[in-house]
Amino acid sequence: MEEQVVGSTSSASNMHEVGNENSNPYRNMVMDAMRMSEDNVRECPIVEEEPNADATRFFDLLRDSVKPLWDGCTNHSKLSAVAQVFTIKSDHGLSEAGYDKIIEWAKSILPEGNRLKENFYAAKSMMKPLGLGYQKIDICPNFCMLYYLENAEMTECMTCGHSHYKPRTGRGKTLVAYKKLRYFPITSRLQRLFMSPRTAEHMTWHQSHHAVDGVMVHPSDGEAWKHFNSMHPPFSAESRNVRLGLCTDGFNPFGSFAAPYSCWLVILTVYNLPSGMCMRSEFMFLSMVIPGPSSPGRNIDVCLRSLIDELM
Repeated sequence: MEEQVVGSTSSASNMHEVGNENSNPYRNMVMDAMRMSEDNVRECPIVEEEPNADATRFFDLLRDSVKPLWDGCTNHSKLSAVAQVFTIKSDHGLSEAGYDKIIEWAKSILPEGNRLKENFYAAKSMMKPLGLGYQKIDICPNFCMLYYLENAEMTECMTCGHSHYKPRTGRGKTLVAYKKLRYFPITSRLQRLFMSPRTAEHMTWHQSHHAVDGVMVHPSDGEAWKHFNSMHPPFSAESRNVRLGLCTDGFNPFGSFAAPYSCWLVILTVYNLPSGMCMRSEFMFLSMVIPGPSSPGRNIDVCLRSLIDELM
């Protein structure tokens, strides 16, 4: 959270009750997601004022990270149970109906008074503050322009003249764009790399590691990296400045036997990190999903405007 958390006496008291669980990975997950540190929590002033909405969500998640799934349970908290079932759903492609059936069965064998969320909707609402937020940005179906910022209210493409919105049907009043891309902001995820002690110490590795002449084990050993440093001395002088690699590729989300469809992903890699870390999936950040059915081709730079604006 960007602002100092101010809570009521009762809120601060609850906060300190859960403040000594440093070994709890789910508590750490909440701290990382809400951009809080242990110092912020410990130093939170006690004042007679109701906490704001962000602070309330933060305290609720902290309590859920240590509250047992049922009274007497020692191996699962309310948060850990939901997080692990979410992981199973994702890994095995369960439908929402399948998720609800599993939860219904699980609750029938758990002790009375268990705190497992009763369905997917309730669990999703609980986990939402930890989720990956994104922006929907309308785009010309021919990838000519984004309906973004100063162009957001335009009704047709300034290049090809294609309509921004589909024709209205029936009595519907909602305007529906022909095509939307999903943009996942990167700033908060990069900030978390510096906030977590597990990754912060590695964010200057690209400058501090010992390079062997003639051996390239990381992009920082290459001539292109050294040339960039020579062209931008102020940027390269600060080892904590973030170096990103961008890659993109298309795939058919409906399978190889479905009708031709090309959906494109834009992924960022953090090259500050060591070779053994920067190419691991947890440090490759999904930045954008560009919808099909056709490829953006050379116009992919149009799609990247929101990313470029954020990095600038």
